[in-house]
Amino acid sequence: MKKIIVAAMAAGLAAFAASAQSSFLPKHLAVLRAGDGTVRLHLKQSPVFLDEFEPGTFNDKPLLTVAIPTNGPDAIFFNGHAATEGILTRSEDGRLLTFAGYGGVNLLQSNGTPSTLNIGRAFCTVDAAGKIHTIIYEQYGGSAKMNPRGAVTDGAGHFWSCGNSDGTAYYDATASKPPVIFNAVPDSREVRIINGVLYASLNGPDGVFLGVPSGIFSFVDSSGDAVPLPESSRTHLNLVVPAQNPRTRIAGFDINPEGTIAYTADTVAGIQKYVKADGQWKFACNFSIPQNIPAAENHETGCFAVTADFTGANPVIYATTTEGYNGCVNSNRVVQIVDTGASAKVMTIAQAGSDNEAYRGIAFTPNEH
Repeated sequence: MKKIIVAAMAAGLAAFAASAQSSFLPKHLAVLRAGDGTVRLHLKQSPVFLDEFEPGTFNDKPLLTVAIPTNGPDAIFFNGHAATEGILTRSEDGRLLTFAGYGGVNLLQSNGTPSTLNIGRAFCTVDAAGKIHTIIYEQYGGSAKMNPRGAVTDGAGHFWSCGNSDGTAYYDATASKPPVIFNAVPDSREVRIINGVLYASLNGPDGVFLGVPSGIFSFVDSSGDAVPLPESSRTHLNLVVPAQNPRTRIAGFDINPEGTIAYTADTVAGIQKYVKADGQWKFACNFSIPQNIPAAENHETGCFAVTADFTGANPVIYATTTEGYNGCVNSNRVVQIVDTGASAKVMTIAQAGSDNEAYRGIAFTPNEH
């Protein structure tokens, strides 16, 4: 097993050294990849990479690959076999990419599902120059079973996390205090800051468990007053965009700065568009994802993570897909959709190299300042 770990690290470092670039280019895509093609995703502890791709064209290889350490003080990894882990966000100030995982130990130091092992939960930030910083924010025993799905930061040392089993929380990395768990929100799929407001997504089972619809939520205090960036354990949910049945298996989402267009990623259906008119959010259309894996062998037919460029006349949607072999997301794609309406075409931007690799989270590359 040690030989596998060393080989994975060497491959990742070689990929980084071979890149012509030394830092991320602006307005490109950063995609969180689980797996190096060697370590099996079914081992449930995956080496992690950030791949950069150019929008608008097919990329036969990444423009830049940053290998995230899986050994040493900045080590962090996540379960590439899990259907919910690996959300990637960009910080509110645009300077940092952030994801969550398991840290403080070496990859495959202890075999098994990491959420059931005594491994610290961690955040990782990566800046435009590829500098990596890992923060261990909580230690959990083997009975906690909290899957860290993702995180977002304001860029000033404050983090918000999503996950199951009390995984929705606030953490101040500048203080020596444990994370603040949002007791009323034990389960969430993604957290994202838009225009200074924290939003979270819940899928169908989450909503049933909490007695609310699935969809996109902001946060309020115990009196029902809006809290843009919550820090209290008494934080509650406020429904913003309800997901339309049956497209409730959502994970990632994005909302335009004006708060009038939203996209959700359903792991079976694809990408859903919602628009706000006369003060109400309405379902507009669904973008199905053409498949390139035979149906009998395919894992899922939708999308996991989504981000959108709202600066042009038509929003441009970017997403990672959920297809794969052997009951797992792998050999999947990064896709692009120019939103010209329900009949818009789906373009492949990148293709994962093997069934031991999976594209998970997606965000725009960070700014230098």
